[in-house]
Amino acid sequence: MQSILTIASKLSWKINTFYVTSAYLHSKIDQTIFVKLPPGVTIGENKVLKLKKTLYGLKQVGRYWCIHLKEILKEIGFKENENDQSRYVYKHGEDYDILWIQVDNGILVTRNDTIMEMLKFKLTERFKLRWDKDINSEVGIEINREGTGFILKQPRLIKKLIQATDSHSTESKPLPEIKLKSSPASQIKHKYLLAIGMILYLSQAMRPDVMYAVNYLARFAINTKHEHWKELKNLVDYISTAKHQASQVGVDNARRSMDVYIDANWGGEGSRSQHGFCIVLYGTMVAWNLKMKSCITILTCQAEYMALSFEAREVLWLVSNMEDMIGHQCPALLLENRSEIQIANKSSRKRKSRHIQREFHIINELEVSGKLTIDWISTTDNMADIFTKWQRKIKTSKFRDCMDGLWGWVLRRNLKIMMIVSNYTNPI
Repeated sequence: MQSILTIASKLSWKINTFYVTSAYLHSKIDQTIFVKLPPGVTIGENKVLKLKKTLYGLKQVGRYWCIHLKEILKEIGFKENENDQSRYVYKHGEDYDILWIQVDNGILVTRNDTIMEMLKFKLTERFKLRWDKDINSEVGIEINREGTGFILKQPRLIKKLIQATDSHSTESKPLPEIKLKSSPASQIKHKYLLAIGMILYLSQAMRPDVMYAVNYLARFAINTKHEHWKELKNLVDYISTAKHQASQVGVDNARRSMDVYIDANWGGEGSRSQHGFCIVLYGTMVAWNLKMKSCITILTCQAEYMALSFEAREVLWLVSNMEDMIGHQCPALLLENRSEIQIANKSSRKRKSRHIQREFHIINELEVSGKLTIDWISTTDNMADIFTKWQRKIKTSKFRDCMDGLWGWVLRRNLKIMMIVSNYTNPI
């Protein structure tokens, strides 16, 4: 969704949102299904009803709605994106328009009002829709216009998180440097899992600053004790003091079309390295993630090189996903390890790197074919560093300031900018 909003902001396109009323009641059924008579219906004893269309409560109703929706959109002229089944493109000549839909909520993005009204008419002919001439909320995220861009917030989710953890702090707290250990499950396990799930969704939707911390705390979800609960509440305290924090989707024309920041650590918890990345489209961060590797690496360079291969494939998917909207892009992968860049460029093949599996050398072919470029960036400027390790206060503040300027965080003036990622030791 962030990528669509970014493109709409860059091209100054029109945006309308819609809601499909009783979406699950439109689809026909190709199976024989009987239901009991509802209360108040009297048509005789030992009678049942045979369904002609789907009802809420059927296990397969979501699948039927998906098939029905695709058929209708195809009749109108929309073409489904091969990589993202929630996005459709309506082409007319050299121009195109975008439809994004999540179950029964959708966003229609067009070049002008004439095409917007034409598509709205075609869609309303086939569905009972409630239209909104602006975008207010999608998938739990509040969206408001500000100039040519958009402001994204999630205050309701944060409010539920505060209630679930009974947090009442008004000041941001850094997590203390303590040693966390697994222990037999306690009575707080359910509340712990509930809070972890909320923060994970928050970190993936619009809060990358808490991703490292919540991923670490999630490792104690099975064997949870009060020490872990205390650390989780400290993280919630930080989030709650910034509950009005928002992200801005806009366009920085001075930046390249797509930059990808990549970083990896070596010998993390359990000797497993982990890597992270963030993708910046026209100055707006549209994707980010971190992942622990499934194998053990013996060199820092190997950990970084494997991360490069993983994220290159992720980036190629995103480029292919948006090719029908903005054409082919050549993303720039930004790395901080010069040895890794030399191996990727095939300018260095030393004995210590011969053991790296062949599958990770795909990066060589991608660069030679011109599908991406690889550039060096200093550690102090690599924003992906926040996904792989705890940062000291000074360095963390610098990274956060950099992300503030790039991603447009809206902070209260007196809020102390600090990444809440604790210097955890290895879990046992």
